[in-house]
Amino acid sequence: MRTLLVLAAIVGGVYLYGINYGLALGLPPFTPVYYLNHTGERIYGVRVAGGSDAVKIKVNGELKKGRVSVWVTHNDRRVGKVKTYKGTFKDEVKIKVEPGNYTVHLKTVDAEGRVRYDWVSTKFKPF
Repeated sequence: MRTLLVLAAIVGGVYLYGINYGLALGLPPFTPVYYLNHTGERIYGVRVAGGSDAVKIKVNGELKKGRVSVWVTHNDRRVGKVKTYKGTFKDEVKIKVEPGNYTVHLKTVDAEGRVRYDWVSTKFKPF
């Protein structure tokens, strides 16, 4: 019984921290990310080899409030457009690129809900 009370106190503390300061639980692209009043930006690298000529990003989720933005950069220059999502969404973005190192940017503003990200370098097929 004491262990259950300690566990409930820890969960309550984490929830209050998330409400007051923002919280993101999860590690893209492997697991969904759960946001609670989160504002911030994360960057992840992706390498495009000679056999690949596109970066494909899949984004799906459900936000109760706030928004999520996704874009790709190469040498600090944006490649393609910034895609912003609110509410319930499911999208796949393909960006034609040259071989090299790219950065995937994930930005949240007051996000609350669940989002699953997945990105890979692949062959470009427009349809």
